Amino acid sequence: MMSSNTEDYILVAKVGLTNLKIIIELLKATNFKEIATCLGSENGLKITVEDAKCMQASAYIPSTVFDEFELKEDVTFSLSLNILVDCLCMFWPTSQEDSVTVQIFYKGTGYPLSIIIEEDGIITDCSLKTLEVEELLDFHLDTENIVNKVVLQTELLKAVMAELDPTSQLVELCLSPEKPFFRISLEGIGSVCHIDLPHDNDLIDTFQCTTTITSKIKLEYIKLAMKALSCASKVSLRTNNAGLLCFQYMIKTENGNTCYMEYYISPLIGNLE
Repeated sequence: MMSSNTEDYILVAKVGLTNLKIIIELLKATNFKEIATCLGSENGLKITVEDAKCMQASAYIPSTVFDEFELKEDVTFSLSLNILVDCLCMFWPTSQEDSVTVQIFYKGTGYPLSIIIEEDGIITDCSLKTLEVEELLDFHLDTENIVNKVVLQTELLKAVMAELDPTSQLVELCLSPEKPFFRISLEGIGSVCHIDLPHDNDLIDTFQCTTTITSKIKLEYIKLAMKALSCASKVSLRTNNAGLLCFQYMIKTENGNTCYMEYYISPLIGNLE
């Protein structure tokens, strides 16, 4: 069992069952690559995964989500996201009366991430190997570079996803200040499908488009970016002149805190080989 003396640790955090559920949902929504990079700052934790330098997903967990959050200095490390999720789900309550508390400890570079799980007096100590951090691409959209922005309720995206042809490999997403305004196009086996979304739909809260931008992206990346639909109520879709897409989800916790999920997807140039 971990020593009660926490002075040697750079990061010490504690979370109860209610917010632990949200954290696990966020981690599962980014869990499409084995290795994740974790950045700890006074604002909280940011967990990032990247696929082929074409897609990047980040979960932002603010410090206020934790019952306790102490950080002596900013930290960055990588670890197996699969193992982290499995560890946090190791003991899951079978009833509302069950109590689960998770404590996280990290000493610094070269040390493992230590996790203590306590469930109704039963304590489990996990040690997760940390890895050398590989450089991540700097995906971001500065406010002045955003040409199109749409904020919509997630139930609309769920309906659209149900209509997508699974035989398609590519998706074209068009945002424009003119007709068709908001169009999703797919080319399946022997057919082309266009899905036009009314820009004045009640489920669209904001539609701010200044330039016609068409982004061609892999359908598999769109599906990955939709993994956060189950735990979010709204999503913001933004793009720049180059067609870089950002899906940002807002997830509310039961005690009123807000977590975020961001997915950046680079557009393809030319046709898929």
